[in-house]
Amino acid sequence: MFELTEHKLYKEHDLDSVMSNVFKIYFKRFPVLFISSFLFVFGVQFALYQLGFWELYKLTNPDDVMKAFSFLAGKIGVVMLITVLMYGLMNAFHINYIFTKESGRDSDLGGIITETISKFTLHMIFYLILSVLIFFTGSMIGVIAFIIGSFIALLYLAVVLFPGLTVIVAEKSNAIEAIGRSFSLSHKDFWPILGIILLLIVIIIFVSLVINAIIAVPFVVAFFEGINNYENIFDVMNLERYNMGTWTIVINSLVSALTYPFYTVLSVVIYFKLKYTEDRKNLK
Repeated sequence: MFELTEHKLYKEHDLDSVMSNVFKIYFKRFPVLFISSFLFVFGVQFALYQLGFWELYKLTNPDDVMKAFSFLAGKIGVVMLITVLMYGLMNAFHINYIFTKESGRDSDLGGIITETISKFTLHMIFYLILSVLIFFTGSMIGVIAFIIGSFIALLYLAVVLFPGLTVIVAEKSNAIEAIGRSFSLSHKDFWPILGIILLLIVIIIFVSLVINAIIAVPFVVAFFEGINNYENIFDVMNLERYNMGTWTIVINSLVSALTYPFYTVLSVVIYFKLKYTEDRKNLK
């Protein structure tokens, strides 16, 4: 049986080493992480498009928007189911792929996919569902303590639940066990982990803005070239004039595929940072 203490990431980490390992793993494993992320996110986006949710972006009349929401209300459950299944499978695959490849063990991609589906996907799906419920409960409690309390509650929960994604794979835990273990691990080194997660979020937001800005250049050019054809400002803002077809789904999927793997890579690195810290404290 593979011992966690033998893993290459099981060592003492500071901010620099965490970020260095995250980017190193991201670029080393980029092809598989990118392609898999694109396929999973595209699946969710395409489902939204096929079910009619993209049509909401074309509506400008409030009455039309309300009618559309009423019509789509029955499909929200389907969207939620597809989303949690896709992201559960994606997270399980990413974590297992990174965990296995960075352990130094010889394992082919097919074996990792099979192991992911058979051992971890169901637990990951339930973990995401429980996490959403915990976030919802935490935000409601926070609202009672004013808006700032809601923000603090969500930020706290985001930190303490973050390592749980890797706990499922590394410690072969079910969803409930992973949540308890994630809370326990996170409090071993809470403030540094909070800082690391916030720093990565800022980096990801910046990268997303840059990518979206580059992608938007052709459309901005087309907008100014055709601006004389618009009769008023309302025509400019009317999205029915723009093609919100499958190209939008592809672009959104590409941006997500470039940025989302950072989160799963970070979850693995943070888990080993916390695991190492916990073991050192237990030895004292």
